[in-house]
Amino acid sequence: MDIEYKVYTIKNTIIGDISIVFNNEEKDYIKRIFLSNPDLSSETLAFNVYDELEVASDDDLTDYLKKLVSDIKAYLNGEDVEFKLDNLDLNNLTKFQYNVLMAEYHTHKNEVNTYKDLAKLAGSPKAYRAVGNVLAKNPFPIIIPCHRTVKSDNSIGGFNGFQAGIKSKAILLKLDGVYVDERKVVSKSPIISKDENQTKFNIEVVLKPI
Repeated sequence: MDIEYKVYTIKNTIIGDISIVFNNEEKDYIKRIFLSNPDLSSETLAFNVYDELEVASDDDLTDYLKKLVSDIKAYLNGEDVEFKLDNLDLNNLTKFQYNVLMAEYHTHKNEVNTYKDLAKLAGSPKAYRAVGNVLAKNPFPIIIPCHRTVKSDNSIGGFNGFQAGIKSKAILLKLDGVYVDERKVVSKSPIISKDENQTKFNIEVVLKPI
């Protein structure tokens, strides 16, 4: 039986292992990215989702994949990296999920936003709890920086679908230049619109066709 997907794991980053699942035939097509959580490695999580999966070696990586791996490592070393969305599988997202993730993608380093901010940008201002669910299932963490969204009280909340993921979230926020004290973003951080009646976003969100 032909293997449909392969998984390549970046080992021992500052937030643990990171696994990239890509199409075995169209190798530059990224299906999903998994982060480790306190209980399971990123590779184990990938195998839990995809039955037919094969571990990839360095020799399996195309130039695009090598650059993606290099860019992720560079980002986690504090370098400025501009990730592209061209090769990500976004086809199975609903219109709402797509709009939330696109709004998050267009956020910037040194800034955080709230779930209410993203709900407004996604065109559903009252759906901030649903925004949290979308970010918890973000298929492409790091590339789509869901760690930049915090609660209205400045607490950083969960990450990667796990409350225990806050350690990794705090690390990523600090990499972005955001001040984090324990489990909260402190007041001198550049907060985007904690006031629900105000927004400093200047982003044109491209709505996904129905």
